Amino acid sequence: MCYHMADNAPGAAHVMIDDRDDGRGQLYLGLDVGSVNARIALVDADGRLRFLARERIYDGPASAVQRLLGAVAERIGEERLGGATACGTGRACVQGLSGWQVVSSPYAAIVGVLRDAPETRTLIEIGGQSACVIGLEGGLDRPWRVARSPLCAAGTGRFLEQQASRLGIPIDAFGPMALEWKEAPPRIAARCSVFAKSDLIHLQQKGWPVAAMLAGLCDSVARMVRAQWRDVVAPPVLLVGGVSANVGVVRALEGTLGHDIVVPSSAADRGAWGAALLSRALATERVDLSLPMAGRTRLHYVPSMLRPDVRRDGWRAPTLSRTRVVDVYLGVDVGSTSTKAAVIAPDGQVLAKSYHMTAGQPLEAIKRVMRDLAGAVEGRVAVRAVGVTGSGRYLVGSFVGADLIRNEITAQTRAARQIDPAVDTIFELGGQDSKFVYLRNGVILEYQMNKACAAGTGSFIDELAEQLGTSTRTGEFARLAFEAGAQLDLGERCAAFMAQAVTSAQHAGAPAGVVAASLATSLAKNYRSKVVGRGRVGQRVLLTGAVFYNAAVVAAFKAEFRGKTFVVPEHKEVSGAIGAALLAGEHGDGAASAFRGFSALADATYTLRSFTCQQCENNCAISVMTDDAGRRYYYGSRCDRYDAASEGAEGEAGDRCENPFTERERLLFAGAADGDASDAPARVRVGVPRSLMVHDLAPMFTAYLQALGVEPVYSSPTHRTTIERALEHAYADSCFPIKLLHGHVAELLNAGVEYILVPNAIRMGLKTGEEDQRYACPWVQAAPYIVRSVFGLGERLLDPIIDLSQGDDRTIESLAEVATRLGFERDAGREAARRALDAQRRFEAALCERGSALLDRLRSDPDAVGVVLMARSYNAQDAGANLGIAAELQRLGVTPIPLDYLPLDQVDISAITDRPYWSYERKLLAAALLVAQERQLFGLFVTNFGCGPNAFIENIVRDIMGDKPLGEIEVDEHAAEAGIVTRLEALVDTVRTYRSMNGAPRLDTERFARRVPSGVRRSECLLLPRMADHADVMAAAARSFGVDARVLPDSDARSLALSRDVTSGKECLPYRDSLGVLLRAAEDGDIIPGARALMAGSYGPCRLGKYAQEQQKVLRDVGIDLQIMTTVSNNAYADLGLGTSFELYAWQAMVTVDYLQRLLWMTRPYERSVGGADRAYRHYLTEATEAADFRRPLLPILLRATDTFLALRDVAMPSRPLVGINGEIYLRANAFANHDVVRLCEAHGLEVEVAPLAEWFKYTAFRRAEDAWTNRELKGLVKALLRRVVMARAEVRIASAARVAIQHREPSTEALLRASGCYLPSRNGSEAVLSLGSGLLQMRDPRYAGVISVMPHGCMPGGIVAALSEQISREYGHKPWISLTFDGFADQVNPERVADLAEQLRHQARRDA
Repeated sequence: MCYHMADNAPGAAHVMIDDRDDGRGQLYLGLDVGSVNARIALVDADGRLRFLARERIYDGPASAVQRLLGAVAERIGEERLGGATACGTGRACVQGLSGWQVVSSPYAAIVGVLRDAPETRTLIEIGGQSACVIGLEGGLDRPWRVARSPLCAAGTGRFLEQQASRLGIPIDAFGPMALEWKEAPPRIAARCSVFAKSDLIHLQQKGWPVAAMLAGLCDSVARMVRAQWRDVVAPPVLLVGGVSANVGVVRALEGTLGHDIVVPSSAADRGAWGAALLSRALATERVDLSLPMAGRTRLHYVPSMLRPDVRRDGWRAPTLSRTRVVDVYLGVDVGSTSTKAAVIAPDGQVLAKSYHMTAGQPLEAIKRVMRDLAGAVEGRVAVRAVGVTGSGRYLVGSFVGADLIRNEITAQTRAARQIDPAVDTIFELGGQDSKFVYLRNGVILEYQMNKACAAGTGSFIDELAEQLGTSTRTGEFARLAFEAGAQLDLGERCAAFMAQAVTSAQHAGAPAGVVAASLATSLAKNYRSKVVGRGRVGQRVLLTGAVFYNAAVVAAFKAEFRGKTFVVPEHKEVSGAIGAALLAGEHGDGAASAFRGFSALADATYTLRSFTCQQCENNCAISVMTDDAGRRYYYGSRCDRYDAASEGAEGEAGDRCENPFTERERLLFAGAADGDASDAPARVRVGVPRSLMVHDLAPMFTAYLQALGVEPVYSSPTHRTTIERALEHAYADSCFPIKLLHGHVAELLNAGVEYILVPNAIRMGLKTGEEDQRYACPWVQAAPYIVRSVFGLGERLLDPIIDLSQGDDRTIESLAEVATRLGFERDAGREAARRALDAQRRFEAALCERGSALLDRLRSDPDAVGVVLMARSYNAQDAGANLGIAAELQRLGVTPIPLDYLPLDQVDISAITDRPYWSYERKLLAAALLVAQERQLFGLFVTNFGCGPNAFIENIVRDIMGDKPLGEIEVDEHAAEAGIVTRLEALVDTVRTYRSMNGAPRLDTERFARRVPSGVRRSECLLLPRMADHADVMAAAARSFGVDARVLPDSDARSLALSRDVTSGKECLPYRDSLGVLLRAAEDGDIIPGARALMAGSYGPCRLGKYAQEQQKVLRDVGIDLQIMTTVSNNAYADLGLGTSFELYAWQAMVTVDYLQRLLWMTRPYERSVGGADRAYRHYLTEATEAADFRRPLLPILLRATDTFLALRDVAMPSRPLVGINGEIYLRANAFANHDVVRLCEAHGLEVEVAPLAEWFKYTAFRRAEDAWTNRELKGLVKALLRRVVMARAEVRIASAARVAIQHREPSTEALLRASGCYLPSRNGSEAVLSLGSGLLQMRDPRYAGVISVMPHGCMPGGIVAALSEQISREYGHKPWISLTFDGFADQVNPERVADLAEQLRHQARRDA
């Protein structure tokens, strides 16, 4: 085709017109409205492309689309258009316009590609803010498959643009520069844009070349795509979307996927082209090209809280004498986005300063800084000491000749004491890191740095400002924010989630100023919830960092932290450098400084060489700097192979630094072979992944297998290759330890072992009551079955049950059964199991013995410091996963201590919690009590991103520690050791300062206790959060039994926002949503004195059992006098105490509402008049509630309702595809929490059926009977069985009332567990077994076209279902089973996944018709 640019197209950023268009004949329009660009295409009747145009989206898609449509109208007029089709996330802006249809983006892309590449098998589309992989078999004649990027994914167009801008590279040069790097690229995280940026900064601060970093980014995109598509990549493979123009990404994809990548012409416009091709099927007389303003989505605005504060920064450098040389200190702060320095007098006065963007080249940046300072002060000052801080402190420190190198927290604290000695709190916002410090008398008592996903940083707001088409550096952002007068609640999550929220706001038509004000407010709120958390904020707060030049951000912090006095220092952008200079001056001993000189540094030459070390499988990214004197400096090694400042350091690595963790490792794997034992005599070889509970139980498995005469083969310690393999195979949203299991299994399979042993670890100790279950977390319980599914292990998986809750017998019998699978007699297996348990206990005794001796040594040395790693062994012991935390602590001069070196069994934790149902919860709380009271001991809490149990455990540990410093580190697959080192150095500095104060331990039980009662008192007022419509009828039933039960109003945006202020965001959405309802009730004065609130609970293994405890703690902390009571599922909620008559009537009420909802869902898609089904549902729900108030029969109501709904249904309407919805009970039942997913599906042409609430209650009754049988409780067993019989009969009676309309009864608990048992045994007692069972029955039932599972973000059972459902879908001929994740904010991912599913099912229905 021959195209030319049309320069006079009004408003269009990019227009191409086919010269061969003769101005006659109908044309067909396609519109692709993405998150970054809107694209338009016109084709003729033969499908030939005639017109292309593109608009960047800044002020919402409607404006961009209107400009594009205006260009079309001006050039060809509406009369030539024969139809129009829109796709993309912003397609709703044309919904309802005459002559238009809307389709999903994958469908349009497929059509656009198949036109000239009909043989395509794999289509990759990478756009501005999302990516998807599409699998095709036979074009559109067979169902296609779509895998979309998760919300957190890095590697989309906008992210690459942002990183190119930060590195000072034009986006057009990105790909060609990446191709210049010929070696293996450094590894950058693919999971998340925030993680990826952390890795990028880590490389930049070690001096890696820009070309290498760009190549690493391209490689991360390729790995992201591979992780998305965990199936065979069939050629031909085509790449479309805006990122297809990046040749570096194309090369990386070819290397990762192992196939040539075809980039078709007009690849970025294939979605619009495909939409235009689909328009040819429309028969329309007119296409409307004018967007109605009324069609925009409603937004909930609130008054802006930002108030401008007029402030002038009028600093001028003092004039220095040209005849008298002044003694000075120099401080340098090398940050992720900027490099700065300050020259100060000994009294702290700033004499000169310089600030430059780092732009990915810290040494060049420091040379520019030094050139500035040379012109300002050289020849007039004598530098007596140089201090360097910041994330690039080691590289630049060596380069400039630093006398002192210190972490940023210590440097900022020293600066704060100089700026304002009365300051007791520091808020520091950097480009990539945020820091919070609480001081008392100038001494650090508490500090935090943002975790990987915090969105409270400078680069966060810079990048989102760019998304709005404005800048934070010119004052324009602040001006827009102050002029807006209103704002939105964008939430406070990570940068990736916030970008989605901004896109959603833009798509809904929010003005740029409103979004700017909202972003400033969200930054402050995010800082509070994710950085400060539950930390103490004093009265005088220092705001420091260049971000606070943005007046809107300052105003937002003042609004968020009301009642505080804020100090915004004159030199806020260089405060870290000031602190480093002061520390260097105080550290000096009179010796001459090593400083090389301002001009010497400005003119210095150096060479940087970067390579990936191949000496071991860690594959460290090593940087070598050679200065102009020939000295070489090495950075990035995880061992001592490369000495950081020695000539010719490339030699053999020394011995590992000995510490208690290396000692524990030897004991753990004593006598065990590793993956290199392939030359052993031929025996059955059982591979044992060195992951999860193996870090606790290796002695057991070694002894067990060796007693059988089987060779145990352990995988290698975790290294870089392990992580890369893990990410290729694992479900993206699982936690890091679960991902690592995949990498270790892959290694063992490659080594050719016959079997893989992964324990089904359920309960890890002897329980003392129902509340003391000693559970492993649901992910660990399900781990063997997830890897069995992923790797197709089948009978090669050995999954011994580890359940020690009632002694050894169950574990022994399970190990004996595993022995029979290996060909041994059961008795031999029992004997081997007994030896195994003996070996395990000897190991545990040895740890206690060594721990006792270590503690005695520490107590005998008044200067000794021990840091206990408060972590599960698979986090603390695995140095490859935690980036060598123990060795780094040892290097810093403190003793790292494993958790199980402490006498944990001697600690009574009953004062802390009345339901410590996780095994490691008991250990961590006991350790916290010990550490809090031992002067020599301090704690370092090590966790993973997304760890479910730790979302609650960490809060308790922090409360127990009180004033005593507690370090916190979150490890994941990103490789940024620099951030971990900074945190560890800050911890050690803080600990030593605290010790110098002789801080006395003080325990405050009231601060950390978590205890809630059970049981309802008749006549009391009981408040119920409205989880679902069932709450109304259940409350009425309770009232009929003498309880003043009242249902609180539905949750809403306001209630959820209230909960955000008192939570960390790590807790699951149902916890936060229900807490917010209570907070709103208190704020509105709706809590009656003496009332109590009911929160359902359990004794594990899910987090539900922690809700009531933590909610009670929050209410107490904020001064709300409301007692929370709970009832647990373990006894089928019998502990409510209202008797069996209430339980039976409440059960009937619940089932009645379930069937009313089923009648609604089967009718609404086919109703004769819009709204009729909803009105009928509300009427009968009210009638049922009124009947329950007087304990009247409910059956007649359901009979009448059935007749009404049948009359409302138009039987002539064509059937829609039926989709089953299952998942976490709160999410699937609560329309606010799930963004009304039922109506969303119906709007896309589907009929849905949601798993009933009764499903869970039947399961709890089943488990009660099962537990009674296991515990040999005859009386309890009889009662439980009778309960099940009565419940079943009542359900049958109620179902019979609706049988005319609903012929299919709900499956029994046994049927669900039989179905799910093939994938996850029912002994793994989480909600996952129900969701899997429900989904599997629907996959087998031809009435259902697909399945949707819903879950809160971070939900453990929901994640297990999502991890297993991918393989299940493949086994059922790729029948769709998708998972939707919700976290309380608007996003584009879930709606697009539903749209994709609906498009596939509609197309399939049309094809089959």
